[in-house]
Amino acid sequence: MGSSIRRSIALSCVLVMAINVSACGYFLYPERKGQTGGRVDPAVVILDGAALLFGILPGVVAFAVDFTNGTIYLPPGSPSVIDRHTSAIDTDRVRKVTDENGRAWLQMSIDGKSDGSGDLAGLEVTLTHITGLEVDADDIVWLQDATAMRAAISTQVTAR
Repeated sequence: MGSSIRRSIALSCVLVMAINVSACGYFLYPERKGQTGGRVDPAVVILDGAALLFGILPGVVAFAVDFTNGTIYLPPGSPSVIDRHTSAIDTDRVRKVTDENGRAWLQMSIDGKSDGSGDLAGLEVTLTHITGLEVDADDIVWLQDATAMRAAISTQVTAR
């Protein structure tokens, strides 16, 4: 009697684990159901690929379920879990500031750069990553406070 109970408990655990691994995007991101395309989420691909360790069938089922339901795709404009963890920038320390003229500025500390070397090329890469737009190092303006920001704006408007 004791061995049949252990077998049923072990079988139940294996079944629950197989269900969770066989379609991880489906269970982890139910809000993504119904998406038809976009960037593929590398975290879901890695977890679906891990299902291949249990055999070809669980891995194929995991990929099939996630692709057919659209749960393998990232929502438009959102980074993957891997992108957020591999980014060298602490995005909580970057603030978007709008001045009284409606211009948007990014406020970040000087030590928030990607490589810590202090050069403009590293900051250029960092700002391109944060904003999603191509940033030229010549367009970067270092400001200490709001007064310096107003002076930079007036200089920029005068130069145009």
